[in-house]
Amino acid sequence: MSIGTTIKKLRRDRNITQEQLAEMLGVSTNAVSQWECDKTAPDISHLPVLANIFEVSADILLEIDIAKSKKQAEIKEFTAKYAELHNQGKTAERLQLSRAMHKKYPNDETVRFYLMRVLQNGYVDESFDEIVMLGEQLLNSANTEYKLGAVRGLCFTYLHKGDRAKALQYADMMPLARDLHLHVLEGNELVEHCQNYFWKVCDQMYLYMKYLIDCNESGYTHEEKHAMWNTLYDMFHMIFTDKDFGFYNDRLFRISFFMALESGKAGEFERAMGELENMLIHLENYKGFSETSHSSLLVNKIKINQTNIFKSSDQPLGDAYLRYLNNNDNVFGPIKNDPRYTSIKERLAAQ
Repeated sequence: MSIGTTIKKLRRDRNITQEQLAEMLGVSTNAVSQWECDKTAPDISHLPVLANIFEVSADILLEIDIAKSKKQAEIKEFTAKYAELHNQGKTAERLQLSRAMHKKYPNDETVRFYLMRVLQNGYVDESFDEIVMLGEQLLNSANTEYKLGAVRGLCFTYLHKGDRAKALQYADMMPLARDLHLHVLEGNELVEHCQNYFWKVCDQMYLYMKYLIDCNESGYTHEEKHAMWNTLYDMFHMIFTDKDFGFYNDRLFRISFFMALESGKAGEFERAMGELENMLIHLENYKGFSETSHSSLLVNKIKINQTNIFKSSDQPLGDAYLRYLNNNDNVFGPIKNDPRYTSIKERLAAQ
């Protein structure tokens, strides 16, 4: 109970109304109501008076808060000792410490989490049911570390027992950044899963790069932005070593455009036109894409066709970029009449 709940209970036990208690203390009735609803707490100067009114010690009024503080201190001491024993490789001592704390605080999430961790460290066979029970209890935790720790723990516990189907259920619950499927899948499923990672990571890199560069606080110069886009362009080529980009010609088209844009802003117009021409090559290759069976080693089991691709618009890919070129003479103004540049725009318009 909180101090407000304690005051409410003691007041009712003695048949004192909120109005009467407020008058005794020289405060408003609303103040007493706020205490009892735990919206505010009485000033420390009121505690001796409340203790006299209810004929209890001030410790009774603070009993639960004191107990809570004591528990928090004990949990903090426990986790520090646990870490110390863990650093020393003393598993049996960690288990003994965790057992003692769990006996004292069986419903505490921190204690459950640490007990589950140590039970997985060499005690899975004899403690399987207990690990599962602790993990299932932690799945509803609001603490992300405990919740994901439980998912991971349950996955590896079932995997240790040879139950891959159950382990996979928990692996599916884990965010992609903490992928557990690597440890569960086998054979062709494992190969496909790993290759899908390399295929999909390209899109993630593109997305993260776009947000990073677009953030004003990043402070990059136009040359630095160009270098970053160029690095990403090269990374696509490192994964698709045979240049079998398929769908990713879309991303390379966009990356080439952004490289050209930064080149233009840096005054490197010859370089910009080369990158715009390269952009057109990727656009043409993307338009010719219907199905790709990759030959590059990192993705040679992946097959992608147009049915796997979801579009946010039916607008031709090059339209938005052509509009940008037509409406941003402030970037490409110095070359707007260059035959090479006008040819690029004409080819883009014809796509």
